[in-house]
Amino acid sequence: MSVAMAVVAAACGSSKSAASSGGGSAHGPFAGKTIHLISSGSAGSNHDLAARAIAPFIARYLHATVDVVDMPGGGQLKAWTYLADASPNGLTIGTSDVQGMLANYWEKVPGQKFNVAKLTYLGGMAGGAGGGSKVMFAVNAKTGPLSSIYSLLQDKTVKVRAVGSVGDVTVPLWSKVYHLPLTDLTDYPDASAELQALLRGDGQISSKTWGGSWSSFVTSGKGKVLFANTMHATWAVDPSVPTVPSILAKVPPPTAEGKAAIIANSEAEDGGLAFIGPPGMSASLASALRAAVKWAMAQPGFVSQATKSNLSTLYDSPAQEMAAVQLGMKPATVATIRKYVPLSTGVAS
Repeated sequence: MSVAMAVVAAACGSSKSAASSGGGSAHGPFAGKTIHLISSGSAGSNHDLAARAIAPFIARYLHATVDVVDMPGGGQLKAWTYLADASPNGLTIGTSDVQGMLANYWEKVPGQKFNVAKLTYLGGMAGGAGGGSKVMFAVNAKTGPLSSIYSLLQDKTVKVRAVGSVGDVTVPLWSKVYHLPLTDLTDYPDASAELQALLRGDGQISSKTWGGSWSSFVTSGKGKVLFANTMHATWAVDPSVPTVPSILAKVPPPTAEGKAAIIANSEAEDGGLAFIGPPGMSASLASALRAAVKWAMAQPGFVSQATKSNLSTLYDSPAQEMAAVQLGMKPATVATIRKYVPLSTGVAS
């Protein structure tokens, strides 16, 4: 699909991709069936764009129809809850944010009742190195603490406001580790609302995924990227942007425990955008869907569309996604992060 077609489809809330000849068997478990691919973001978001970019190719591989439906709300929690409660027949799958689900777990967000480790991981778009990576955005300040991440971490006198949602970890974590006088505003239901808040001047920074309207925020000259929250040495989108290893080396955190918490969160964010299914899916159905995701991400048409949307084209295997989840749910990891990020006091709505 072209970018224009994707935007039109997104505005309608759903998009259907019909099957044609593909790599899978015409007699496979999904042949002739309709799969609902739930985007956990609003129209034009990374999740919406990712779902619409991959849907035609999943449909082609499985000889199925893929219906993309946007289900924003609660910082993606509405969609994740819907997916977790769906039948494990493989006909309902969706997008997820590995670090986002872990963040809700770390903060004990009341609305996240499902077990992150029991979801069915299908593979997805790796975070970290390029498109789809988590970054800290800021208004395009030329001077003062927002001129660079190093200035922000070293300047403890200027108060900064961050816009986010219930479950955000990165901004409060870095703020507390480095003792920054920062206020975290969390009264925004989704990433689109947070971007509008920055544009209005409600706050100056936000931590979100690179891509979609957020990348346009930077390329239009209204905002910039302070740092890429990845353990990769460089950020492929812009190698001049600092990543976590260089920041920790140049401005070491006051404590080893704070450093460990930052690293654990960054490694979770490197998990990227995963495609998931409900718990309890059979091995045969999961295998077919995993093969479809892997095949789809290798197709030139998908790569072209994802690149245009500033999304990651790097494949992340189900094993890699599950490893990131298991690391994030280790008791030592949870305890360390919770020391620096307060438990949620609100329910994502």
